[in-house]
Amino acid sequence: MEVIQAGKGPMRIAVTGANGDYGKLLLPRLEADPGVESILVLDTKEPQGTRKVEFHRVDLTRYDAEAELTDALTERPVDALFHLAFLFGPILNGPLAHELEVIGTMNVLTAVGRARLPRLVVPSLTVTYGARGNNPALLRESSPLFGCPHSRFVNDKVEVEGQVRAFRERHPDTRTLVLRFAPLLGKSLDNPVTRLLSHSVVPTLLGFDPLWQAVHEEDAGRALHLALRADVAGEFNIVGRGVLPWSGLIRQAGAQPLPLPGPLFRGALRALGVVGAGTLPVALLDYMHYSWVADGERAESALGFVPVHHVRDAASALRRSQS
Repeated sequence: MEVIQAGKGPMRIAVTGANGDYGKLLLPRLEADPGVESILVLDTKEPQGTRKVEFHRVDLTRYDAEAELTDALTERPVDALFHLAFLFGPILNGPLAHELEVIGTMNVLTAVGRARLPRLVVPSLTVTYGARGNNPALLRESSPLFGCPHSRFVNDKVEVEGQVRAFRERHPDTRTLVLRFAPLLGKSLDNPVTRLLSHSVVPTLLGFDPLWQAVHEEDAGRALHLALRADVAGEFNIVGRGVLPWSGLIRQAGAQPLPLPGPLFRGALRALGVVGAGTLPVALLDYMHYSWVADGERAESALGFVPVHHVRDAASALRRSQS
């Protein structure tokens, strides 16, 4: 893990969602960063094995979350906030997930505005572009976010991006960055794609084999860390090197693709959910039909993010974690 050189003076960084997938990728880098003096964790549970953490218990779904966040962020100066409280594990309570991501983000943005923080970093996903037959060969950050008509998981992220965009317009003095990640793969991650690829046989849609991108967990953590000091703002596509057809990604993960016609494919996804794969949304059907390949050039030129790992490396890492 490389360490970014310290900036001017010690930094105090705030983090929501420190115990989630994004938090687990970022916190070790903040801990190892000599320019970061302390990490203010705003969460319902204190992360383990940390030295720099100052823990402040906050439940983003509570009615008083906005006031608690504002108090915590104004007690001592904070240089940046990473809002990472987004769900990727099995979601059994859709309304609660919506409360955490959409209402929780509203509380965070209000508190950040009142505290006048200089920097805000929010992760998103390239799936927010939507999988459509008329997608361009490369989706750039200016492309519209069509989302997925039948997926609350995806559409909540689209709604959050709208909130963040409105916040940036109202608060131009806060440098606001949105990192749109391709599917994250790695041994420490738990999301719909890693759960799907954890099976020895993975259903695919007969007659379709769209191109997929992925980000290795090490590259994802590095991208988040780069956002701490980057002299830029706006949206950035975070993608790994190269692309693979969906069937190739499955094979790289150590599984075998099983082409099925549409009705059987839907049934197979539901069956996987029943046997413990978590809530694998049938809305994934859209992403088995069409490609949604994002252009990572802006992240490279402006953010300084150059992926180390190819998509096949990310999938292979997942295979090693299952062995």
